[in-house]
Amino acid sequence: SVTERYYKPRFLLDANGQKGHDQCALFHSNRIVLVTLAPSHPILKENKTVTKVDYQVNEKLNRLNNQVSGKWKKGGQKLQKQSALCIVTCSDGQTYTIVSTVPGSLIEVNEHLTTSPERLTEKPWSSGYIAIVLPPLKMDTMLLDTMTSPEAYVKARRDVIPKCYITDEETFVDSQCPIVEEG
Repeated sequence: SVTERYYKPRFLLDANGQKGHDQCALFHSNRIVLVTLAPSHPILKENKTVTKVDYQVNEKLNRLNNQVSGKWKKGGQKLQKQSALCIVTCSDGQTYTIVSTVPGSLIEVNEHLTTSPERLTEKPWSSGYIAIVLPPLKMDTMLLDTMTSPEAYVKARRDVIPKCYITDEETFVDSQCPIVEEG
């Protein structure tokens, strides 16, 4: 898939200190990072129905108001690894705070999720991404090295990752599950 070809997945286990709330950061060669859910996150693992994605993360901060400009994408909201990006509500009433996974500048949020929240579960590795973050210069390599690799992710979460994400060689792959779009 395009994701496998151009992005290196890394995982943040137990995001925001919540057991099992795993997230994925897809690192592109141009330094940008797509933030999405990991297959072991309860929303995907339990095949929940997402009813709302709200980028208003607190009383004063709405990620939809993020504005960047120019070639170097100046002016984006500053993020830490555990900064809230959005709050996801499911049909069972459960809410989940989705975090940045990496420090950097917020380049954009996926506004389409506000009107089509089902994309988050139907196409998490493409049109269902949550946000795009630009890590500080030269920090992307360090982040790649310190976040959980696909192989370590499979070892840590083998019992909760849907089998279609694991190859015969016990490595992670994104293109074998029906919720992932090809190309």
